[in-house]
Amino acid sequence: LAARLGRPVVFVLAALDAYQRNRLVRLGVPFIVPELQLFIPPFANLTEQFQRQVKADKLSAAAQTTVLYQLLRRPNEGTLLNQWANWLGYSAMTMSKVRNELVAAELCDREPGAKVRGLRFVAAGRALWEKARPFLKTPARRGVWAQFEKLPNGFLPAGITALARQTLLEGDERPTYACRDANWEQLLQAGKVRVADHEDESRARVELWRYDPGLLAKGGGVDPLSLHLSLADSADERVRLAASELLEQVAW
Repeated sequence: LAARLGRPVVFVLAALDAYQRNRLVRLGVPFIVPELQLFIPPFANLTEQFQRQVKADKLSAAAQTTVLYQLLRRPNEGTLLNQWANWLGYSAMTMSKVRNELVAAELCDREPGAKVRGLRFVAAGRALWEKARPFLKTPARRGVWAQFEKLPNGFLPAGITALARQTLLEGDERPTYACRDANWEQLLQAGKVRVADHEDESRARVELWRYDPGLLAKGGGVDPLSLHLSLADSADERVRLAASELLEQVAW
């Protein structure tokens, strides 16, 4: 590209693993990871790490799942990224990007050295939840009215149905279930579910989640923190109050 254009060419990358970065440096390939690393010889002969991080607006689905897993399962501090990848079903590269997100949001500390190893959260329990809360959002991308003959695998009680089980709130006439959005598409293509045109024609309301609700499931339903996030902005004040009660039931 540089030969064709007659100008310097610099790669701009959202994230870069340590071994990739070291290889680019050895080959003399200029690159920038915004707010993190810079290598543009001869102007900058060494990789530079900037301390200032751009705070994320909201966490990605993978990063949010990681935070909730930390809160609910409490793995050991500094657990390696490959172990996180096994637990959550994400690739090692995705977990490396998750780590960068969490560092940018100041939820994790950046380990010294160039090699990415594990996750070290800056807080634990309720303190971590309060610090992470501005970056968390409802797990549900959207909801659909669904019809099916048999309850499909991967459907978990969610929404008002799950909330009614844990509080004094009365449940809805039709149950609400959660499933991973990708799982829904597979069931739809297999003909095991279909979208109902109206509520009266449906068997249930299904929330299509950005991450697998089964990863954090508890007591046969979705986990309390994801449930809280899915209902915290409800227009119904009674629902919001009941959703807040869920936080008092968590063993921080």
